[in-house]
Amino acid sequence: MNISIVYGGTSEERYASSQNAHDIADALNSKGYKTKLIEFGMDIMATIKAAGTDVVFVCTQGKGYGDGTLQGMLEHEKIPYTGSGMRAASLINDKILCKSLFDKYNIRTPKWEILYKSRFMQGDFDFDALGYPFVAKAPTQGGSYGITLIQGPDDLPKIEDIFKYDDPILLERYINGKFYTAGIYERKGDIVSLPVVEGRDLDLFSSNRPDDPQLIVFTGNYDIAKSSLEKELEDEILKTARKVWNITYARGLARVDFMVSDTGNEAYVLEINAVPGLKKNSLMPREAQLMGIAYEDFIEDILLTALNQYTI
Repeated sequence: MNISIVYGGTSEERYASSQNAHDIADALNSKGYKTKLIEFGMDIMATIKAAGTDVVFVCTQGKGYGDGTLQGMLEHEKIPYTGSGMRAASLINDKILCKSLFDKYNIRTPKWEILYKSRFMQGDFDFDALGYPFVAKAPTQGGSYGITLIQGPDDLPKIEDIFKYDDPILLERYINGKFYTAGIYERKGDIVSLPVVEGRDLDLFSSNRPDDPQLIVFTGNYDIAKSSLEKELEDEILKTARKVWNITYARGLARVDFMVSDTGNEAYVLEINAVPGLKKNSLMPREAQLMGIAYEDFIEDILLTALNQYTI
């Protein structure tokens, strides 16, 4: 069996995507699979076909690559691939569309607004109505690029930088609290909820890379722990994560991120990730390890789901 692990592209997520791909290749190679790393480029489908690809492990992230583009091409050629389908990947990659969906289905999410560059440049937006602090996000760039914390009016000029990624952008009220995440993936025909975990020592608004200060990457410089939340709240997070999975038509695997407020102890959905980090020390693989699932087995499960349950 020939497995092509497709990563990168020209999106801003290329660095993290490449790291994921190499760890995935190591895991599958240790299981005896034949893998080939392929960087997304102009002739991507010709390259995939030339490799005699039986299945694609999708690692592409960011606008134009992790937004259903690759998935759509693979569906056209009837080549199995990991993760969500074209339509779901496109939806999940757009934070504004997801926010609208969360509101429609009464899923608690931080207060949010859409901001167009024209209104920002004209000074025609009431930031006080949204309230400080808030987070400005490029809605199609994933969690690493195009995100900044606005503490007060003096920080507003920072927003202009976000428009180089997207227009409009998303403004989201900042929730003071703790970060939690709940992974979901398909294993042997079952949809499995991984343990809710707390991200500790996360500095979400500082770069981990001095060579690229705009890039925010979760590395080994953070810790996770099984949730110490009360069972009722933890069950609510698991139930909500499954609801988000269902309404976005996710498949294969996804990670749903939450903030639990310091006041009120309420869980707010931040986003769903259709192509979550899959390095060995990334959040979702470490959730699986807490459940007793080795990294290599976890990656193999994702692959086998694509082979056994893939339909177009």
